[in-house]
Amino acid sequence: MTIKQRLFLSHVIMTIILLSAIIIVDNWRGEADLEKITEYIKQSEITSEDKYLSLAIYEGDKEVYTFGDFSENTMIIAANESGKKFFTMDNFAIYSVEFGNYRVYLMNRAHKYGENDKIKGSGNSFAFDIVIIIGIVILANQLLNRMVFKSIIIPLDMLVDGVHEIRDGNLGCRIRYNGKDEFAGICMDFNNMAQKIQELMEAKRKDDENRRELIAGISHDLRTPLTSIKAYVEGLQKGVATTSHLQKEYLETIANKADDLEHIVKQLFLFSKLDIGDFPLVLKNIDIGKELKQYKKSVMVEYEKRGLQVHLQDAQEGITVRVDPIQLRNVFTNILENTLKYGLQEHGCIKINCMAAVEDVSIIFEDNGPGVQDDKLDKLFNAFYRTNRARSNPGQGSGLGLAISRKIIERFSGSIYAENVYGGGLKIVIVLPIVAGGSNEENIDY
Repeated sequence: MTIKQRLFLSHVIMTIILLSAIIIVDNWRGEADLEKITEYIKQSEITSEDKYLSLAIYEGDKEVYTFGDFSENTMIIAANESGKKFFTMDNFAIYSVEFGNYRVYLMNRAHKYGENDKIKGSGNSFAFDIVIIIGIVILANQLLNRMVFKSIIIPLDMLVDGVHEIRDGNLGCRIRYNGKDEFAGICMDFNNMAQKIQELMEAKRKDDENRRELIAGISHDLRTPLTSIKAYVEGLQKGVATTSHLQKEYLETIANKADDLEHIVKQLFLFSKLDIGDFPLVLKNIDIGKELKQYKKSVMVEYEKRGLQVHLQDAQEGITVRVDPIQLRNVFTNILENTLKYGLQEHGCIKINCMAAVEDVSIIFEDNGPGVQDDKLDKLFNAFYRTNRARSNPGQGSGLGLAISRKIIERFSGSIYAENVYGGGLKIVIVLPIVAGGSNEENIDY
């Protein structure tokens, strides 16, 4: 039963109880209606039980109704002055009851001390009726409160406890509520909120960690060429390079280190632009098979001279993707550079395959290098992350190539990931969505 249903039922029950109480009280008190009072007195047959009993009704000081042999005397005056509901004098006893603006007097002219008086018993019955009615209403109210408010208080306490746990840093707190009422949805929303907060905090923690690594990487990679430049400049200043040939070598080294610095700054600038989405991409529909063949043809000779064999094993044509061709080639180059620097230094080889599925196409680069530890694969695409072997030789790359590649591929609505090859080697897979029947219209994406 839902809370709304419980509340509705409680309102109905309380209305019935209150109406019943009003009807009962209204039979003898109501809104101080004279006709209802006299009708109740007649039906109760209080005065018919004994000839010595009589009754009178007053509105203020005015007598408005009498029943039996009732005559106003000093007993009423004495009773009013005493302020008592039950008053006796000699063999007379009088009992008074107020009904709104009316006062009812019951008189016994044959009162005997030490015996239960009929008037007192009749008067007590009024008070007893009131006690019974009030007791019924209080009991019903307690039962309804237990039925309705207990079902509200318990889940509210659970929610408050959950909020306090989240406030105190226990982001793993979840509320287990088995009810079928409105609180079930609220508790589910609370758990979803807690899960979202936990994910956001975890993402923030990773961002902070990546930011620290980024700063450390920038400092390291900028310091290395700067240190070399400073050393060669000091050598020239102190006359260490005594010959023109040696001076020329020093100057060439300084120029090369300056180029390295410029490359790092450009890569860092590109990464920052991509990271904040402020780098424009010129998107076009291209045939990925033809693009791979043209790219392999343009770079094959250069990389063979540098010790890396590039083989295009499968490049099915007729598969259209929407990318920025220039930036896609930069991604391919970053992968080849990564293989050249961190793969086998002799007889290095990389194989390229293109495999189409129903909705996307996978471009696979597989080298014959040493691979990467499984727990380090996800970190390959973090800015300035490099393996221990690469870090020991800081001159090899900026550590931004694969991070930039991931940013570019994600801007293409694709994904990129790394896997170790069974038997040795590293595999980098690019997944791009296939464009079905798309136009070749060019547009710029920011």
